[in-house]
Amino acid sequence: KDMVNKIYFPREVLPIAHVTGQLINMLLSFLVIFAVLFTTGHGVNPIALLYLPFIVLVEYLICLGGTLLASAVTVFLRDIEYVLGIVMMAWQFMTPVMYGIDMVPEKIYPIFNLNPMSPVLIAYRDIFYNKTVPQLETLVKAIAFGLISLAVGVFVFEKLKKHFSEEM
Repeated sequence: KDMVNKIYFPREVLPIAHVTGQLINMLLSFLVIFAVLFTTGHGVNPIALLYLPFIVLVEYLICLGGTLLASAVTVFLRDIEYVLGIVMMAWQFMTPVMYGIDMVPEKIYPIFNLNPMSPVLIAYRDIFYNKTVPQLETLVKAIAFGLISLAVGVFVFEKLKKHFSEEM
């Protein structure tokens, strides 16, 4: 509290630092993924691998937008921290991490398409598992979700940040 009130620093630094730290953790995890791919003989498609930095960037934008939004709202509604934990757990099960897109029932497919992480995970699966270049539709959806998430997160954070010190 004292640091926020007495010392000026850009408020955006804290959420950006958190998301960037998690990005570094994920990049280090890729070392394990590549080791497994090569050890098992699965290998990679070098052309498809060229899309990996792009997908990582889109995922970073989605996460940064969500973190900016959540951190700004949490300052004013402190109990939302607990609700976010439940929402994140539900979101994990609604994202195709442990199951393929083909396992999603057709009647809930429109809802599934609203998940911003779905095209990102589909692109990762294409690159690593299928060894194919992600489809253009998947990339366009991922970019759109990334830009929308970042725009909403920045907008809300900018609107609320001037009142942070009053609330703390």
